[in-house]
Amino acid sequence: MRKRKVVKILVTALICVGCAVFLVSQIKLEKERDRDIAAYVLSAELKKRVEEACAGTDNPRDIVENCSEMACGMLTFFAKNHIAEGKANCVGYAQLTAAIINHAFQTKQLPYHAKPVVGKVYLFGIDLNNMAQKILPDKYRPFFKDHDFVEINLGEEILYKDTSLQDFSGLNFTQTPDL
Repeated sequence: MRKRKVVKILVTALICVGCAVFLVSQIKLEKERDRDIAAYVLSAELKKRVEEACAGTDNPRDIVENCSEMACGMLTFFAKNHIAEGKANCVGYAQLTAAIINHAFQTKQLPYHAKPVVGKVYLFGIDLNNMAQKILPDKYRPFFKDHDFVEINLGEEILYKDTSLQDFSGLNFTQTPDL
């Protein structure tokens, strides 16, 4: 009897995890414009950490993943940007992630570039930013009008990387946009 209960709990947990992964996999990012913001300046200590984290690879996708993990490890989600204190919203996550990736590319002498961009988040084709505008109280609407993530130009390929969603969900948010 106890064995059946444990099996039911495990099956239920697996189904819940599977549903969550499926839902998150249906999230799509769409760029609207570049974020007009000053580049975040990395400290000498952080530059050294970036160089160490990317020392073992020249593969640009691996560099992007290593740098994204570093940014997620440094920040927690907060309504306002205080990157130096380890707190940021999506704008700060994108700003720090782009700075870290760009430093790694520069160190490796790779001709690629990352930049923060402004866009929308879609789930099953539904604009979540627009939905938030309709259902949230007025005072929260400005915060959800758009979403920031990083656009990475790898020459013949463009990637979108969202470290705020990655940090929030624990899942990787790297997409190749439909151009």
